[in-house]
Amino acid sequence: MFTIPVLNIKADPLDALLAAIGYRLSMLAGSDNEDFKDLLNDRQVTIQLGSDDAGIARYYQFNNGSFSQHSGEAKDADLTIDFQDSMTGVKLLSGGDASAFMTAIQDGKMKMEGDYSLLMWFNKLAKHIVPEIPEEYKPYIQKAKPYAYKVQQFAKHWMGVAKHKLSK
Repeated sequence: MFTIPVLNIKADPLDALLAAIGYRLSMLAGSDNEDFKDLLNDRQVTIQLGSDDAGIARYYQFNNGSFSQHSGEAKDADLTIDFQDSMTGVKLLSGGDASAFMTAIQDGKMKMEGDYSLLMWFNKLAKHIVPEIPEEYKPYIQKAKPYAYKVQQFAKHWMGVAKHKLSK
């Protein structure tokens, strides 16, 4: 696996997703979104997410209204979430369902250490990550979905070709 040096992101779906989440949280922390800023106030928290099996770790630091993300393992995380593998992490994080996290813990697909209440707090933050789509634009999005699927299939094919060429 290689790392994209400019962004410090590994060529792994979980690390790419965690980096994107971190960049979005950074944007929100610097925005005028008062609901989001209220969640950050009076919090000094470090949350680490990753997968030992995939060699992925990224942590987010929340410090009284400010936010930063870092690649690698935190020295002293308040909450550590370790997924069984990258795809498990991607599925759970992109699903946005807190109960799915609890099921994953019971099934051994995820381990958590630290303050479990921070998972619920992080879930409140995560609700702000995906912007709300205005009602008037939703019909256009429905029309575009089939084309997006075709593009996704096309991209998967060419990513496979690129991986094959790079592995030689």
